[in-house]
Amino acid sequence: MGLLDSNRTAVFGSALLIAVFGGGILAQAATRPARREIEALEESPERAAAIEFMSGGPMIGRLERGLLYAFLAAGQPEAAALVLAAKSLARVPSTEHGKHASEYFLLGTLASVIAALAMGMAARSAVGLPVL
Repeated sequence: MGLLDSNRTAVFGSALLIAVFGGGILAQAATRPARREIEALEESPERAAAIEFMSGGPMIGRLERGLLYAFLAAGQPEAAALVLAAKSLARVPSTEHGKHASEYFLLGTLASVIAALAMGMAARSAVGLPVL
């Protein structure tokens, strides 16, 4: 049986798509209150900085969920932790973005971690591997 005909490949591939895109729906729902608060702010440098910060969120979130899922599905939670550390260093909101951007960042990251972790564990369990 070839790799593309494998049930394991189907399970891991399907779980990846759910983690990345389904997790995006979860992250969007989780960050909606913070986004609304930012959009409701009066025009200011903080509002502009926060909106600019949010503009990269969906694309970075997909990449984050994909990498987290790949490492967790491969049984490498330590590598997944490094992805989170690298993201935190590279993308953490500064004081110029305001508190709402920090909430947006934290909620989106948490939702991404939950989606990737849940799907990684589910895929591993479905093919008979230990969940972590």
